[in-house]
Amino acid sequence: MYFKNISNAIIDVDGSGNFDVLKNLTAKALVSDELTNNAAHYETVTIQDGERPDVLSMRLYGTEKYHWTFLLLNPQIKNIWDDWPMKYSQLVEYCTNKYQYLAGDTIDNLNNKFILGETVTGSISNATGKIKEIHVNMGYLVIEKTTGTFAVDGETIYGVDSQDNVACNFIKSQAYAPHHHTDASTGKWVMRRAAGTLPYTYIDYESAVTEQNRNIKVIKPEHIATVAAQFVAAMGV
Repeated sequence: MYFKNISNAIIDVDGSGNFDVLKNLTAKALVSDELTNNAAHYETVTIQDGERPDVLSMRLYGTEKYHWTFLLLNPQIKNIWDDWPMKYSQLVEYCTNKYQYLAGDTIDNLNNKFILGETVTGSISNATGKIKEIHVNMGYLVIEKTTGTFAVDGETIYGVDSQDNVACNFIKSQAYAPHHHTDASTGKWVMRRAAGTLPYTYIDYESAVTEQNRNIKVIKPEHIATVAAQFVAAMGV
């Protein structure tokens, strides 16, 4: 619906003399700026937990058809799937899909341990995987599973080539690994695991990013039909 309301432009993208029909996003930006500069038409609302754009449109306007206006007024929401606030269960699913490898979290020193690409095995499960990344400061290994299923708790990881090993606090989705650490007393970011710090996971990080978008600008209900019609007309569709 959103792109349906944006006119086409015929453009020679690469200068080859071949013209393609593309959505005229430049015109969209100009029209958006012009139509959204009148503050009297707009207000801020809070997206409720688990509330999709179509559901929010129904709550505000009594119809789902104006859901596309939320992207028009809020350029920070570039991708409805990534940038729209999610309820926690959706966020966890999103993060485990985005961060597809496993993380072997450990308090052992990873400096000069393991070899990128080498095969590792689990002491309990006998599962195997390959080392994709070694995060020395954050205290975890990124592992691509190849066979079996690693035990979540209690595994020691052994490197086949390096003969190195570390005891893991857990082995599960990288979504649960630390994006960074925070100082327990000040809350400031700390880019290494140390005494007095707390892990700030990728789930925590992705949650904070989307939560910034929970309060959004919307067209007031009494103006929605007029402003939406003006946008469609200005786009020439």
